[in-house]
Amino acid sequence: MNPTPLAGAARTDDALFRRITWRLVPLLFACYVFNYLDRTNVGYAQLQMKDQLGFGDAVFGLGAGIFFIGYALFEIPSNWLMARIGMRTTLLRIMGLWGLASAAMLFVSTPLQFYTLRFLIGVFEAGFAPGVLYYLTLWFPSHRRAQVTALFFMGYSAAPIVAGPIAGLTMTYLNGVGSLQGWQWLFLLEGLPSVLLGIAAFFWLSDTPAQADWLTGEEKLRVQQTLDEDQKICGASTRGPAASAWRDGRVWLLGLMSFLVILGIYALSFWQPTLMQTMGLSVLEIGFYSVIPAVVGIAATLVIGRHSDRVRERRWHFAITAALGALGLSLTTVFMHNAPLAVACLALASAGISSAFAILWTVPGTLLSKPAAATGIALITTLGGCAGVVAPVLVGYLKAATGNFTLSLYLLSGALLLSALLMLFALPHPARARS
Repeated sequence: MNPTPLAGAARTDDALFRRITWRLVPLLFACYVFNYLDRTNVGYAQLQMKDQLGFGDAVFGLGAGIFFIGYALFEIPSNWLMARIGMRTTLLRIMGLWGLASAAMLFVSTPLQFYTLRFLIGVFEAGFAPGVLYYLTLWFPSHRRAQVTALFFMGYSAAPIVAGPIAGLTMTYLNGVGSLQGWQWLFLLEGLPSVLLGIAAFFWLSDTPAQADWLTGEEKLRVQQTLDEDQKICGASTRGPAASAWRDGRVWLLGLMSFLVILGIYALSFWQPTLMQTMGLSVLEIGFYSVIPAVVGIAATLVIGRHSDRVRERRWHFAITAALGALGLSLTTVFMHNAPLAVACLALASAGISSAFAILWTVPGTLLSKPAAATGIALITTLGGCAGVVAPVLVGYLKAATGNFTLSLYLLSGALLLSALLMLFALPHPARARS
């Protein structure tokens, strides 16, 4: 039986967007890995820095918070600028500056220097993730965006798998080499690759499909036709001022949902090792067990993102995965004294939270006009990023007050359930009906 013309066209489109994915996503994935490493490597470096520089816990705590202040202040201006100068120049600027600032951490000797560089890393890094998310809307229609977004976010999920071993090996075997301490080598070796990736992005990526010399004229036309059809179906106008994002209640609602989900992400990022330690695991066991939730989260995000694209449904995919994340966190409290079962529950939580986060980011592009999308995505990211300040402090306070993680895990579960309910019942059409 001969395939229908419609089926043939669908296969052609699949091949075209698969090619675009392989062209763009691997490099963006690598950039996201180093984005994670350069913002979190201070957590490993401080194991040596504290003694050698005489810094206390309060110094490092303030340094961690200052990063997010710089990040939040410049997130929206950075994305606004990216919409005007293009992704290639933006990545060259962002990654070059944050990589140099991260490498310059090796020169830190006073708390003021430490605070200044951490603030600057936040300033320079601002706009990276929302910039990429906006960039993907210029290449992929909404029904293909969940999977490609999941592939990009895999960089953030995969980075913890390599962060610990890289830090441990660098700080152990390069300590004292070339008159540098191990923590200094860590900043240098994780900062400079970001600069090189920024240069690679400038020469490898194209700002828009129309500028891609690796696509034929017919392929460029087909991509644009697909994007135009998607705009009509989803109801997001191609026109409208960028400032309209500030007045759109849906943007603020998505920012709240992002905040609620990221509470769980950052809480696990900062406190999962300590949580595992309370289960009686050794440092070595924690290192191996920590890989399990990360790997499960990656696999689940890919599978669920692909399914969401195939059936072209977002609401229930987000709500169910957020609820599964809440279930995993809650069950962890039940099996706290059974390490294998507790880690399995953390893996379920990671699968749910990671999948929900990736699917959430497919929604803004279907709601906003192209001029407003850059500002709107940056605003959502800024609101969500506030969880990076709140989550570690909140969990630490509750643990100190109660002596365990039970109350904080229940609170994070409640936040995830609330985000699911907001998606199902509060987000207005057309996102509820067609996102």
